[in-house]
Amino acid sequence: MNITWEVLESRCYSPYSGKTDACIIKGESETLYPGIRVENVSFPLSVDAVQSAVFSCLSEGDSPRTLILPVPHNAKRGDAGTTREIKKTHETDADQELKNTAGVPKPCHNQIVRYWRDVYDLKCIVREQPVYENGEQVFLTSEALINIDRLKELTERCVIPYSSFPVTALLRADNGIFSGVNIETTDWQKGLCAERVAIAKAKATGARTFREIHVYAPQSDYVSPCGACRQVLMEHMEDGVMYLHHSDTECSRLSVSDLLPYQFKARNLGHRP
Repeated sequence: MNITWEVLESRCYSPYSGKTDACIIKGESETLYPGIRVENVSFPLSVDAVQSAVFSCLSEGDSPRTLILPVPHNAKRGDAGTTREIKKTHETDADQELKNTAGVPKPCHNQIVRYWRDVYDLKCIVREQPVYENGEQVFLTSEALINIDRLKELTERCVIPYSSFPVTALLRADNGIFSGVNIETTDWQKGLCAERVAIAKAKATGARTFREIHVYAPQSDYVSPCGACRQVLMEHMEDGVMYLHHSDTECSRLSVSDLLPYQFKARNLGHRP
């Protein structure tokens, strides 16, 4: 698949800051998982590009190994095939050169980027373009159907070392079906719910509209999305439908617009995403 940084950046949802951050995570399977900035009117709920890509990789049962970042817009770009590898412990000549000639911070040493590199021990490289013509495969989606059996299977992918409380989701978008699982990190506030993982994953592949989302939490007496997810769902699929699967046979159907009465909306800031 031919994809450029410009294409990935165009998929960012950043109506508030205007920033267009994008990246790629290469998993242990060699699959490339795109990540983009996904903002929310409630700013603490925004997802950065690296988190989006890392969690997309993890939600597919893969392990993140390499972080691929673009050359900064205001850096001098070289040949299309250039790759710069950035070491954790010291600067390479190419890294120092990028800093000196461009006068901008080194991409791999950005504070947010360093956090995710440290948590998952990621190798970091800078590429002129995200995908080379050497057989690299960009993740699209591996889901074909939405049903309770698939929601159950996805619980095996949940990353829940602290809560031991699995939650899975299947999101129907205009370009396919996307899975999500809840993922926890050593920093509790950096984790994401299954619904938000699915939305970030779908938007990174180019999804524009979401029709329905199915959620399953086997250890809950009654499945119900948290307040953060309600806020995010309201922003991205206010006209959509949510199905809460409480058991094999019991399911509630709700309009997303009813999830969060009197919610904080973009127009409160003078923005119209």
